Amino acid sequence: MSMKGKFKFEGDGGKLFSLFFIQGLLTVITCGIYYAWAMAKILDYLTDCVSLDSKKFKFTGKGADIFSLFLIQGILTVVTCGIYAPFATLKIRKFFTEHVTLDDKAFAFSDDDGCDFWCLLFVQSILITITCGIYYPWALIKITKNILERTSYEGEKFSLTAEGGKLFSLMFVQGLLTVITCGIYGPWAMAKIANYLVGCMTIGSGKFDLALEGGELFSLFLVHGAILCTITCGIYTPWFMVKYYDYYCGKMSIA
Repeated sequence: MSMKGKFKFEGDGGKLFSLFFIQGLLTVITCGIYYAWAMAKILDYLTDCVSLDSKKFKFTGKGADIFSLFLIQGILTVVTCGIYAPFATLKIRKFFTEHVTLDDKAFAFSDDDGCDFWCLLFVQSILITITCGIYYPWALIKITKNILERTSYEGEKFSLTAEGGKLFSLMFVQGLLTVITCGIYGPWAMAKIANYLVGCMTIGSGKFDLALEGGELFSLFLVHGAILCTITCGIYTPWFMVKYYDYYCGKMSIA
C-alpha cells in the first residue's frame, strides 16, 4: 500500500496572511491577470504544509500554465455556449491533479471518455431538476465516483463506496436538525456528512477515515471563525484557515 498513515498540516497564519496580502494586491493592480500566478503560489504553500505519514505533498504547477489553461478552456466553453464545460472540467482537474506530488511521486488523472462524463453530467442534471433536487445525493455520488476513479497514485485508483440512499437520509436528517436549531447544529451536521463521505473513499486496498467531532468544529467556527474573524474585520482569516486545516488533517488517515 503506497498511501497509508495519518495526515498532518503544519501551516503558519502569519505566512499565509502575508501570502494572501501580497498575491491579492498583485491580482488587484493587474486587474485580475495575475490571479493564476497568485493561485499557484498559494497552492504551493498550502500543499507543502500537508504530509501523510511524514511524506510531503507538493504542488508543482506554474502560474503561466494555469493562466493558459483557464484562458483556453474558458474560451472553448464560451464559444460552445457551455457545451464544452464538462470537457474543460476534466482538463482542469487533470492539470491540478497531475501537478501534485506525494513523496516526489505525481498523481495521475485520466481525462479519456469526456463524452461519457458529459452524458453523466447531463443526465444527472436532468434528474436533479425533475425531482426538484431530491435526486442530488445520488447525482453527487455518481459524479464524485467518476472523478475519483479517474485519479490514481502509483497505479492504485481512488474510488467511492457511498450509497445515494444513505447520503439522502443523512443529509435530510442533518439538514432538518440544522434548520430547527437555527443553524447551531450545523457543525455536527457537517461532521457527520463529511465523516461518511470521506470514510467511503478508497485507494487500492486502503480506506480513508475521517473523525470530525461536531463540538470541536462548533468551538472552532464560533471562536476563530465568527468571533475573531469578525472583530478583526477579516484579518484573522488566514489564522482561522490554518487552525481549520490543522484540525481537519489531524482527524484524517488512510489504513
